[in-house]
This record gives sequence, structure tokens and C-alpha cells, in this order.
Amino acid sequence: MVMNDFMDKKMPRAILCTLLIMIPLFSVDNQLKLWELYILVMIYVVIQYFRDFVMQVNLYSRKGLFFLIGQLILLSVIMTIDQSFISQVYLLILIGEMVFHQSLYYSIPFALTSYVAFVTGKWIAFDFPPISTMSFIIPRITEFLVIMAFSYLVKVSISQKQQLENAYEKMKTTSLKLEEKIIIQERKRFAREMHDSIGHSFSTSLIGLNAVQKLIEKEPKEAMKLLKHIHENLEIGLYRVRKSVRELQDSHFFVDFQNAVEALLEETIQQTDVKIDVKINVEEKWMNSLQEIVVYRALQEGLTNGLRHGEATMFVFRLFIVGNSLVFYLSDNGKGFKSSDSTLGFGLIAMKERVKELNGKLTLHSNKSYLGGVDIIIELPRMDSNFNKVQSIG
Repeated sequence: MVMNDFMDKKMPRAILCTLLIMIPLFSVDNQLKLWELYILVMIYVVIQYFRDFVMQVNLYSRKGLFFLIGQLILLSVIMTIDQSFISQVYLLILIGEMVFHQSLYYSIPFALTSYVAFVTGKWIAFDFPPISTMSFIIPRITEFLVIMAFSYLVKVSISQKQQLENAYEKMKTTSLKLEEKIIIQERKRFAREMHDSIGHSFSTSLIGLNAVQKLIEKEPKEAMKLLKHIHENLEIGLYRVRKSVRELQDSHFFVDFQNAVEALLEETIQQTDVKIDVKINVEEKWMNSLQEIVVYRALQEGLTNGLRHGEATMFVFRLFIVGNSLVFYLSDNGKGFKSSDSTLGFGLIAMKERVKELNGKLTLHSNKSYLGGVDIIIELPRMDSNFNKVQSIG
């Protein structure tokens, strides 16, 4: 299991610092064997240092398991000498490391053995007092259980976060491949259109020009007649070129917008196991290419932010028409965020700029949304057909 950088690099330093800070505290109590205790504790700390920073032992491996067991044995000896409860802190830290890095199959017996070693060690350290005197130690089992439960919850939480990060990266890669596929399909469609219509006009014109070259001296009138026909044919071809360029500019970015959106949602569900309630009620060709891109990117960004930052498990997506405006609505049950411009991420800022370019309106609700996380509401006015046209060629 791969954990994050904090747990693998910074946590060992924090643990080592804690162990070093605790060493002087052993002398606070009246220890009968203080020097022997200090020697054993220093050996323990040196082992910890070599384990994490010299040998860099992987605690998830079997070798790491043997190191943890060996440290438990050494701590058991230390607890038979220590007449304070400082060594218990060392033991609880060790249990936390065991639970975090190893499975419950090994962690539970390890924790139980640690508790037995703790009770036995104190019994020996206090010169075998009667059970009635030692009874105050028994309730300390709750401390062991709390440390074990907390370490396990941290482990599960980080593991889920890592899985979410992996799912996000996979979803992002799949989305880019889907987008690339759509662009290639559109290019192929345009290439076929150019070949079938425009290519035919130019080919026949070239053949006609070859004929004109042969007729220009012998039959000039026939050549001029043919040349006029070629001129008309080329004008038709030029008109088709202009028409195709305009259609390409005006054509929708997606071969089928709804299928592209459904594919994105399906990929998200499969990769992350979230629930998405979807309702799309927009007439075909109501949106132009620019609006389709804004909606698709907003959906991408909203899902990504909800999963990655909000840790959402459910979304509601709606796309519908109100009056003469297109309404985009996406809600999640994540953690939300502060919605001031200074805290918006790059993706949301880009979304806001795209919407503004189309004279639209973007509204963000955080922690007061339909599902409790974030609401993204976009309103786009119906655009004139000439909004995104380029000037004709020529």
C-alpha cells in the first residue's frame, strides 16, 4: 500500500523527535536502575534511527514486521526496569506504527501482546506487588485500544484519499482520450467533406484547363466557352470552401454532445464509484459549439473538484432551458470551500472567465447547497448564430 509523502517521510522524524524528548523524563521518577534504563532506551532510539534513516526499512514489508517485533521485545525488557509510565508512550507509538503499516491479522495480536508485556513489565518493575496493588494498571487497556483504533482510522482515511487521487488521474486521462477521439472524428468528417465535394470540383477544373490548352489555338471559341464553364465551376468550388470553413467554425465541438457528456459521467461513476443523478433536457442544436465547451468543461471541473477536494460521494447534475437561457446545475455532498475569488482554484477561475466571455452568469454556493457541499450554477443566454463566425474567405 502506497501512503502519502507526509506519512512516509515526515512522520518518522516526528516520532524520533518525540522519543528523544521523552528520554530526560525517565530521571524525574526515582528509578532504581537509571543507568541500565538509559542504556536500553538509547539502544532503542538508535535502532529506530537506523531503521528509518539509515536502512530505510519498509515497514509494510515482512522485514519491517520483524523490526517492529524486535522493538517490542526490547521495550518489554525496558518496562521491567522502568518504574514510571514513560516507556508506555514508546509502546503506544510502536503499536500505532504496527497498525498503520501492517494488516489487522498481525496488528491485533501485536497490540494484545504489547498490553500483556506492559502489565507484566510493571509487575516486575514494582517488585512483584500483589494483584490488588496492581489493579490500577488494568484500566489502561483503554489507552491501547484508543491508539489502535485511531491509527487504523488514519490508515483507512489516507488509503481512501490515495485511491481517490488514483481514480482522479485515471478519469482525467480517460477524459483526455475521449476528447482526442472526438476531435479526430470531427477532422475525419471534415476531410471526407472536402474530398467528396471540393476535391471533385477542382479535379474537373484541372482536366478542363488541360483541354483548353489544346483547343486555344485551333478552336478559340470552343476554348473560351470551356474556360467560362471552368470559371463557373471554380467559383462554385470557392463557395463550397467558404461554406465548409464557416460550417467548421460553427459546427459543434462534439460529434454528439449528449453522448460525450454521458460518456464523461459514466467514466466518473466507474472510476470512483460515486452516485450521479442526471437529467438533461435541452433541444438538439440549441447550444452552439462555444456553449457546449463551457458546459463540458464546467462539468469536468465540478466533478474533479468535488471528488478531489470535497471528497464527495454523490452528485446531482441538471441541464435545462428556462426562458431564453441555458441553465447548468451541479451539486455535490462534499466538504465545500470558501467561495471568495482569492480562494478559487485555477479551474474555477477559468470556468468563470469562459462563462463571462459568453455573457453568462456563474454562481457558487458552498456548504449551503442542495446536497450540503458545493452548488455550481451557470446561466448562458441563447447566442446569435453569428456570434462565433469568422469572416468569409476572399
